[in-house]
Amino acid sequence: MSYIQIKDILHRAVEFHKMLIDFYSTVEGTAKKDSVKLLTNYMARHEGILKEQLSQLTEKQEKEIAEEWIKYEPEVATCRCFEDLKITKHSNVDDIVDAGLKLNQCLVDLYHNMAETAHTEKIKTLFSNLELMEIAEKKKLARVRGM
Repeated sequence: MSYIQIKDILHRAVEFHKMLIDFYSTVEGTAKKDSVKLLTNYMARHEGILKEQLSQLTEKQEKEIAEEWIKYEPEVATCRCFEDLKITKHSNVDDIVDAGLKLNQCLVDLYHNMAETAHTEKIKTLFSNLELMEIAEKKKLARVRGM
């Protein structure tokens, strides 16, 4: 396990949201079903909002704890999260929801790991709050299944 600064973790999370936007936009562009196009369009726009919120939060937090170092497991919330996703132009809404849940779990895991290894209460609180936010997003997405 290596060490990384808090600001770098937050920037990686923002980049992960950008990858999600690109992923959903690509799926929307190739999907055959209108329901999948609608869902992926919504998810791409929603990820954009989350990315912006995280960027704003990052700016605030950087002033306080940006230079802090924390243990980091580099496999969490990376391109590897996109491996094994079975999305084709014929995928249905449930397939997209399943992929979204898997991708969302990557962020939940990242924030959980960071909160667990935090050495100050401020850092623990930051990542715990981000984890709770992603869990809430995951619950919202899970409700879409079967609609």
